[in-house]
Amino acid sequence: MKRPQSISVIFTIVILAVTLMGFKTKPVQQDQILESKETVIDQVTSGTELIGEWVKKDDPETVIIFKSDKTVVKKSKTKTTQNTWSVDTKKREVCIGSSECIYYEATENALFLYINKKREWYNKSLKK
Repeated sequence: MKRPQSISVIFTIVILAVTLMGFKTKPVQQDQILESKETVIDQVTSGTELIGEWVKKDDPETVIIFKSDKTVVKKSKTKTTQNTWSVDTKKREVCIGSSECIYYEATENALFLYINKKREWYNKSLKK
């Protein structure tokens, strides 16, 4: 090849590569779709680990019942209260009625509520 032809071939390849690189897809759109799917999944499953009857570890007469219809019943020796509940999954907080939200940790058999820097331990009731 002559020198001017090799320069024009290299120049043509560079222009072709730049042109083809302009056609790549934008991953931002894919991230937005995944984010919206995660939001839907969070809304469907948020708080399901709380549903059930929980008995306070140190006081077996104190019971909290989280129901799937988003109502909660708290029973103790002296009184019974009923309210609504919701979950903020990003902050891991459960909000009962109009009171402040409470940070929680839940496992299959234990529920920990952090109220006023104090941890309250509840165990899953074995009653069906």
